Amino acid sequence: MKRCLIAFILTAACLHAATTFQLTPTGTLAGAPGSTIGWGFTLTNTSNYLVVTGSSFTPTSLYGTYQDYISTYNFIVAGPSPESTTVTQAFNAAAHTGVGAFTINSTAPSSIKITGNIVIDYSVFSQDPNSPNFDPDTSTVVADASISAPAAVNVTPEPASLLLLGVGMLGVFRVGRRTR
Repeated sequence: MKRCLIAFILTAACLHAATTFQLTPTGTLAGAPGSTIGWGFTLTNTSNYLVVTGSSFTPTSLYGTYQDYISTYNFIVAGPSPESTTVTQAFNAAAHTGVGAFTINSTAPSSIKITGNIVIDYSVFSQDPNSPNFDPDTSTVVADASISAPAAVNVTPEPASLLLLGVGMLGVFRVGRRTR
């Protein structure tokens, strides 16, 4: 039992070390209330075959909602030939590419920062999942693993709000000059 536990821990550590995940652009994005922004990604896996099963933004936020693109709209496999060890995808809301989208609530206060992590859930297989001989019952190495990257959203004022603020400040300045 002790040997099995040690073997499991070493296998999990090696698998995690062979997998890297990076957001593009890295980390922090900015958007106005009501807008949708998102991240692209680069996922590298150098051992076995990694299949992405989901993504999430944690912790959940009162100021926006996250939508998983990487597993909902795409079948991402990273691994040895015939697959690619590195998969890169830019964010595109219309094409549903990238790791996911974050829609900022229209009622979110401006100038706040929503911080968290994008978590990728995945499974690891010893055989290529795109192979006609693939059998998940005999090829599963790790059924459920995850990797994460820090992410943040800066809520910015809408341009119309800035224009209104500028006009208001100009009016205050003019009234102040007239009263002198």
